[in-house]
Amino acid sequence: MAHRAWSEVEEEMLVTNLTSLVDQGVWQAENGFHSGYLGVLENQMRVSFLEAGIKQNHIEGKIKKWKRDYFYLDAMLRSPGFGWNPNENKLVVENDVWNEFIRDCPQLRHFRDMEFPKCDRWGHCFVRQEN
Repeated sequence: MAHRAWSEVEEEMLVTNLTSLVDQGVWQAENGFHSGYLGVLENQMRVSFLEAGIKQNHIEGKIKKWKRDYFYLDAMLRSPGFGWNPNENKLVVENDVWNEFIRDCPQLRHFRDMEFPKCDRWGHCFVRQEN
């Protein structure tokens, strides 16, 4: 998967378009999205960012990262000692709980001080919606 640097405006448009596909109710499958959704998103992104060259593989990589981050956050928030600050869109956790956690998951060390302003919309997109 090709890596690309996304601007905040591009990310915002992608999550808005992805949310719209979910809200339409036809793109979400049992374990993700039906085939063809990446082409739809690529076309939508091209309308707003004609010269950006955002392709399906870029979109797929960004969505996979968001999905992975969302499920890591969700798992942390289900663990004792973890909380959420909705004003800052950040994890809240005491140092001793955090230090114990990262002993087992050092790859998530950077989550401690990160902001996740799209977290609610990620949940809307990645958690299967019951009709």
